Amino acid sequence: MSAEASPRRAGFVLLAGLSLACGVPTPTGTTGSDDEPARDRVDVHVHLVGGLVDELLAALDRNAIAAAVVIASPHLDPALGLAPGADLRMHGWREANDALLAATAAHRDRLFPFVAVEPAEVDIAALERWFRRGARGVKLYFGHHKLHARPLDDPAHASLFEWLEHRSVPVLVHVNTVRYRDELARLLRAHPRLELVCAHLCGSRTDLDRLAGLLREFPRLRVDTSHGGGLPGVDGFTAVEEDRDRLRALIEVQPERFLFGSDLLTTRGAPDDLDAVREWDLQLAANLGLLERPRFEFWRHAARIGALTPGVYHGLALPEPVVSRVLGGNARAWLGAYRRR
Repeated sequence: MSAEASPRRAGFVLLAGLSLACGVPTPTGTTGSDDEPARDRVDVHVHLVGGLVDELLAALDRNAIAAAVVIASPHLDPALGLAPGADLRMHGWREANDALLAATAAHRDRLFPFVAVEPAEVDIAALERWFRRGARGVKLYFGHHKLHARPLDDPAHASLFEWLEHRSVPVLVHVNTVRYRDELARLLRAHPRLELVCAHLCGSRTDLDRLAGLLREFPRLRVDTSHGGGLPGVDGFTAVEEDRDRLRALIEVQPERFLFGSDLLTTRGAPDDLDAVREWDLQLAANLGLLERPRFEFWRHAARIGALTPGVYHGLALPEPVVSRVLGGNARAWLGAYRRR
């Protein structure tokens, strides 16, 4: 059954049946159970678009997630029409930052806003203003090949990274390390005190040798464990499942280097779009399940090329206290690093 061509509702009915057969949670419920200890879960990777604050908070509640880093993402908001173009620059980020800070102002105990910037264009005075208004960190997309206008370590970025390093600002960065590993390495050598988390296992979900090498070379580097929705999530979960023993070992040896994230994008078709609600829950529950459980549910590749079908993956089932650090403790420490002066 194709997730694109067939009604998603049928897929979720099948997923619910799989959960009963396999003893794993349904994607529309929380990931906890009565016999588990309460955990402080902090999702460090949520793209808040469309102003769907109440809907996001409800999804966090359904999945027993205490708080989330919410990221300005103008290029991902279909209503804005700001998809990356030939200039490889992000557009509309200043306005998106202002909108994010306004939308989250009443929920700063649970939603931690990260502003997005073009590194060669942002001025420090603007950053200072956003942080006075409640920004908790900075998201950099410039390691994505569609937003890679300059090398990561371009001299035009130096003033930004000097400020980020001096203030111990939490930085979440997307880097395609297949393409840009050397640029990232030069950046980290030039600014070794950056409070940097590299998303999606630092772009190394399909190559844990590359991840292990980065962690070994840069002892302050941290990574999030996020897998996105749809095909990117399927590819990531599939790759991790095939090498899960090694990933579990990497995490257990240095649990302080890993932070839970989901890469959730808060889009939906209509206010009563129940399929979107289910997709959000499925993505959140799967990213939690990867870390907490021996099995979890998500889409899988079907026999027909290009099709997806509901399925079950093997998770990492991290032990305590490792799993609690990855789910929330490391995020709280990272978010608390910022110095105003």
